[in-house]
Amino acid sequence: MKELVWLKLTMLVMISLLIFSISDFPSVIPSGSQLGTTVQAKGKGHLPNLLDQQIAILVGLDINPNWVKEQSAADSLIYGIVKPDDTVPAGINEDYSYLVTSNRDKEISLFFKADKKKVTIKYANHGEKMHTKTVPLSRLVEQSYRIKKQRQQVNKYVSALRTE
Repeated sequence: MKELVWLKLTMLVMISLLIFSISDFPSVIPSGSQLGTTVQAKGKGHLPNLLDQQIAILVGLDINPNWVKEQSAADSLIYGIVKPDDTVPAGINEDYSYLVTSNRDKEISLFFKADKKKVTIKYANHGEKMHTKTVPLSRLVEQSYRIKKQRQQVNKYVSALRTE
């Protein structure tokens, strides 16, 4: 009888370990990020929990992936949250965050606000007319944060962000 109980207990422990090893555990955000929270990459149909800085990079990759790559390599990407005393284009308020560069020759201004399902993006190149678009957060995740290599690259960009 004791052997049967031990066998069942052992099987329960093994099944539990198997289940936990299959599920996606949070991966730690690189130490350069401002927040010490984690990101969970979940199965299809579920959106990961993203930091605002990660969304900033996903927005940048959506608007101009080469710009993000070049400016990150040059240590020029700056992330911030719009404050009441900031000078920003009309229609942008404290609900928005931004991604800009310190390199004035390559200036793109990206402002965005995200909720659980969508991201509103307002952007302009070199002070030109401001463009607005709203995209599903799931689309940004699908195009640039779906596979492990993409997640690692986004998190690398996040760790290189400068803040204001």
